[in-house]
Amino acid sequence: MSLITLLVALSLFSGIFLAINQWVNVQRQTANEIYQRYQAIQIAENQQQRQFLGLSCETEVKQNQLTFSVSCLGERVKVRYILGEIGL
Repeated sequence: MSLITLLVALSLFSGIFLAINQWVNVQRQTANEIYQRYQAIQIAENQQQRQFLGLSCETEVKQNQLTFSVSCLGERVKVRYILGEIGL
């Protein structure tokens, strides 16, 4: 095996490894965004149920080391979190 063949093989392996690593990072980030959005929806639905039962709306909810800010205006509930905002 010549040195050039070895260098080409290492270059191809490095390129494939970097592409897979970048794809995994994008997948992880997308999964985090989806999970945080899902948590925000659950919190908003929970606040609507609290209002339905005559309980007060919480202003802040902490879950999984994340802080969600909650605001209730009438029957409308808005939840803000690091990556966005959900309104129900």
